[in-house]
Amino acid sequence: MHTTSTSPLLRRTVLRGLGVSMSLPWLESLSFASGEKSVRNDQPPTRTLVTFTGMGFHSQHWWAKGQGPGMELGPCLAPLEPWKERLVFLRGLWNEQANKGAIHCMQTGNMLSGAPLSGGEVRTGVSFDQVMAQQLGNRTRIPSLVLGCEGPIPGLQDGLPLLYSSHISWSTAVSPTWTETRPALAFDQLFRTDRNRGDRRVVDAVLEDARSLRLRLSLSDRQRFEEYLGSVQEIEGRIKRADTQRDAAGWQPTLSAPDRPRPADGIPSDIPEYWKLMNDIVLLAFRTDSTRIATLKYCNDGSAETHTHCGAKDQHHQMAHSQPAELIPLNQFFMSQLAYLCEQMSKVDEGGRSLLDNSSIMHCSSMLHGNHDARQLPIILLGGAGGRLQGGRTLDFLDSPNRRMCSLFLHLMDWGGLELKQFGDSTERLAGI
Repeated sequence: MHTTSTSPLLRRTVLRGLGVSMSLPWLESLSFASGEKSVRNDQPPTRTLVTFTGMGFHSQHWWAKGQGPGMELGPCLAPLEPWKERLVFLRGLWNEQANKGAIHCMQTGNMLSGAPLSGGEVRTGVSFDQVMAQQLGNRTRIPSLVLGCEGPIPGLQDGLPLLYSSHISWSTAVSPTWTETRPALAFDQLFRTDRNRGDRRVVDAVLEDARSLRLRLSLSDRQRFEEYLGSVQEIEGRIKRADTQRDAAGWQPTLSAPDRPRPADGIPSDIPEYWKLMNDIVLLAFRTDSTRIATLKYCNDGSAETHTHCGAKDQHHQMAHSQPAELIPLNQFFMSQLAYLCEQMSKVDEGGRSLLDNSSIMHCSSMLHGNHDARQLPIILLGGAGGRLQGGRTLDFLDSPNRRMCSLFLHLMDWGGLELKQFGDSTERLAGI
């Protein structure tokens, strides 16, 4: 993307403003072959959640063996022991393009797309969660919820932007989806607290800023921006129609309003509290049917956080390289987030099945372990995907002719209601899922 000397900062500011104000991080100008599958209005929908932690896991302790009640989990997965019969452990999947270039950047920027990453300008592929948002997002008020517990990392690595290593969700080939890191503003996306905002067209709320920005963009950026603004009126109409359709549906969400107060402004200094807050916002989003598609990036690839609450003495990045014993409690802390989500989702009854039964959760990381091994990725699935995913299994694709991550994404999109013939570098689903 070619820009003026001042536009990169402006673009980040405005995209942030638009992302928070509109909660519509996609461009109408993108088009995909529609494969939307009709869903009975009286049936609970399947929710799709992607969670991510950077730099893999302890190389000796990320494993699972066996099937069913006798399934054994390695130390890193220990917090998920109560949920192992809802878990599918996948070995051997990879993104081929992630092994071509700089380590942290190239191994994360295409995590959910499998697309090549450009080294000259920021360019990758639209992530599968945003493909779903574009095709299915009109069913809910918010097409997708994209959250993070760590802000973007500035700078370059081997001449490539670290922007790649800070985002897993991409709305366009050149724009990562705005990732909200503040719990209060994430909460506000679901439940607007300003009464006047609901009466004002979204495009009017940002038009003044848009006019001044338009003059400072390059021609190519200006065209993209104009297309984005030009799509807002139609998007707003689709959201209103979605609200009407939902009101007329036989199935109703278990919550119509938040059952907890708005979080305090700012970012909590206590990491466990912070991550729990973001988990709770995802749960609220699904329970109120504000969205059915979410991604939650707990930490960046190359994260410099020091998790003293786990007994860590060094930054996460350093520990991922050196692989000390103290890395295991940190990895277990990561998995405890999924255990918490499973526990809370299992308590929500949706007419004979739980929210966990009606969700598909994929946890992923950018590499198998911290020394940049992306030849296979640590992937687990949780939940029931509306009755289409059976847990308590370990599946090994390492020697399979098809071990593409994009093949797994085709399954996740299927379960969420979008059936495509191909995505990214794959035209076939994984065997045995």
